[in-house]
Amino acid sequence: MVKLSQYFWNLVEQLPSLLTMLGCIVFAFIRWKRHPKVSLMVVLGLGLLLLHVIVFLFVYDLIPPLFIRPENYLTNATIRRNVFLVLGLMSNTVAAVAYGVLLAGVFMQRPRAPQFE
Repeated sequence: MVKLSQYFWNLVEQLPSLLTMLGCIVFAFIRWKRHPKVSLMVVLGLGLLLLHVIVFLFVYDLIPPLFIRPENYLTNATIRRNVFLVLGLMSNTVAAVAYGVLLAGVFMQRPRAPQFE
């Protein structure tokens, strides 16, 4: 029960970002008929970001105890550093991919600017 409330409060901390992403997804669905490819990419990017927030909320809580044990007192600092380094790299890679999809959607299918000579 304590864990569940901890997850709830961690999600509440992320609430402004989550609501913004959900609002943007709704807006992309509203504009779907006008720009279907752009809307699809935006929804995919924002969906990945939303999934990223929720998945890594659990990953950062559940994975470190698998590797960081109290009986390994002398090597705990090194193990902790390595575990969080790998988790950080994974988290940032997933976020970078999601932002890349989102930016591709935002900037795709733009008309070319006229070339002046």
